[in-house]
Amino acid sequence: MSETPGGDAGPGIDLSALVGFGEPSAQPGTPVTAGAAVGAGPGPEALNLSPQPDEDMQNLIAAIPALERMANVPGASRATRNYVRYLKSRVPPGR
Repeated sequence: MSETPGGDAGPGIDLSALVGFGEPSAQPGTPVTAGAAVGAGPGPEALNLSPQPDEDMQNLIAAIPALERMANVPGASRATRNYVRYLKSRVPPGR
């Protein structure tokens, strides 16, 4: 067991700015849902994140025919079939 409360983060990692679970908030006027798409406070736009490209999803969508063949092989796992269904559900209409 670590001798430091909360464990050992390893060398070079400064944990001094972390607020403990039972400690008072460092931002008492900020709702816990700030940055989330639901609840009080600003939504995800407040995070100032740049839109992420869908390149990975586009590559997976292009591979759906091959993945469907894998999912239809006798003995394919339920997880494989469900994953292909999920990918197919993500295909934009008209594509």
